[in-house]
Amino acid sequence: MGINKRKGVSPVIATILMVMITVGLVAFSYSFFMGFGEKTVESTKEEFGKMKKGQQSFEIPTAYECEDDKICFEFRASSKNTLDMPANESFISLYVDNVPKSLKTWDGGISGTECKGNTDKLAPGESCYGKLNQICDNGDTYTLKLSHSWDIDRTYSIICK
Repeated sequence: MGINKRKGVSPVIATILMVMITVGLVAFSYSFFMGFGEKTVESTKEEFGKMKKGQQSFEIPTAYECEDDKICFEFRASSKNTLDMPANESFISLYVDNVPKSLKTWDGGISGTECKGNTDKLAPGESCYGKLNQICDNGDTYTLKLSHSWDIDRTYSIICK
C-alpha cells in the first residue's frame, strides 16, 4: 500500500471558511429582506393615505347669482369625513360648463367662513364660500363643477335671473 500524497485544506481552515460564508449569506439576506420590508411598509402607508382621502366627500349645498351678476357658491365638507379637507385654490378646480374659471374671491357674499390662503382646511361639516369670476346672464343656465385634488367632483346647476 502506498502513502497518499494528496494535500487538502486542513479541517480548521475549512471550518473557518464555512463560518465566514454562512455569516456573509446571513448578512446579505438580512439587508435584502429588511430593505424589502421597509419599502412594503412605506407603500402600505401611502396606499392607506390614498384610500382614506378617497373616502372623504364634499357638497355644494347652494350656488346662486349674487351681487355684480356673479356666481356665488357654498363648499361644505361632509359631516361623515374623518379628515380635515383642504379648501383652497391649490386643491380645488372650478369649472362653469366644463370651462375652467378663476375665483373672484373666496368671500361668496354669504355670511360665513371665507376659504382663502394655502393652508385652510374644513373640519367635517364645516362650510366656506366663494364667488366666481363669471357673469351670470339673465335666463342662462350654468353647471358649476368643483373638482378636488382628492379625486372628488361635484356639480350644481344654476339658473340666472
